[in-house]
Amino acid sequence: MINNPAQLTGMVLNGAHGIYDVHTDNGIMRCTLRGKLKKAFAQANTAKAIGKVRQTQQQRANKYSTSNEVERTERIEKHDSSETPAPVRLSVGDYVVIRKLDETTGLIEEILPRKSELSRLDAGSNANKLVQQTLLANLNQVVVVFATAQPDPHFGLLDRYLTICESAQLMPVICINKADLPHEDYVEEAIELYSQLGYTVIRSSTHTEEGIAQLREILKDHTTLFTGPSGVGKSSLVNAIEPGMALRTGLVSDVTGKGRHTTTGSQLYPLSKGGWLADSAGIRALATWNIAPEELAWCFREFRPYLGECFYSDCAHLDEEGCAICQAVDDGLINERRHRSYVRMYTGVER
Repeated sequence: MINNPAQLTGMVLNGAHGIYDVHTDNGIMRCTLRGKLKKAFAQANTAKAIGKVRQTQQQRANKYSTSNEVERTERIEKHDSSETPAPVRLSVGDYVVIRKLDETTGLIEEILPRKSELSRLDAGSNANKLVQQTLLANLNQVVVVFATAQPDPHFGLLDRYLTICESAQLMPVICINKADLPHEDYVEEAIELYSQLGYTVIRSSTHTEEGIAQLREILKDHTTLFTGPSGVGKSSLVNAIEPGMALRTGLVSDVTGKGRHTTTGSQLYPLSKGGWLADSAGIRALATWNIAPEELAWCFREFRPYLGECFYSDCAHLDEEGCAICQAVDDGLINERRHRSYVRMYTGVER
């Protein structure tokens, strides 16, 4: 509890070049990091990167075993019963303690522990330095947006989003936008597949207003990340849901068919009916962060009934003899394309 009148708690709405807008009870304040905190973060980031490389090397040396599943359950229970440690990088959605410098500016003195986060492996990472990119902190919902066409949906990328959400214990909502456009049969087949897996799937269109009311109701009183590939119409959807935001929208490139980036980074906006919404920059590639190979299968919902049923306890569920998951694929009980997505992620093929 903050007793010092010169101190306030707030939530980071956006940030760039070391300057952050923080929402507080006294309004939005423009803040910078305290010098000692900035230095501590830099040192922690270096140590974490080195440790993560060593941890990943060890994980790839270990093979899958039933004891790993028990350890994973223990980690989940621990995560559910306590807050995560304070982050080593400040992100949108973080709660902070600031010291007022005047009525509109302040100094960030402390970053409070996160209750949740959605992260990916930063595109600038390499084997010697693995960098975490937090898309949003302290969220409780993710809306993953893909288009029926223009650009055509890449459901392997959607599987990566779902895997990251499952690992983070966050419930995703799948939004299939531009539903009014003509599209291929495989899109409808994928919608049916994800619905059967228990995911909420919403068809939407800013032209016909299909799904807009449903999305508006789902977002109410939640802190939600709107994310997905470039060009699928995320900003247009946000404008339709909350017209006052007036987010800048863009067009799909006629040359490449890939979306142009129209949002430069995550930024939190208040919703008039309650809650917060972050519209993130378009993502063309997505690499998982901090998901051990032996935990990956658990992140595929349809795999879970077969875990522990393989002939070999160290089965990786790729193409091994006696694999219960591979047998379920052959029997048509698990979708073959979803299994291919798993294999690509397990073997490190990110596209």
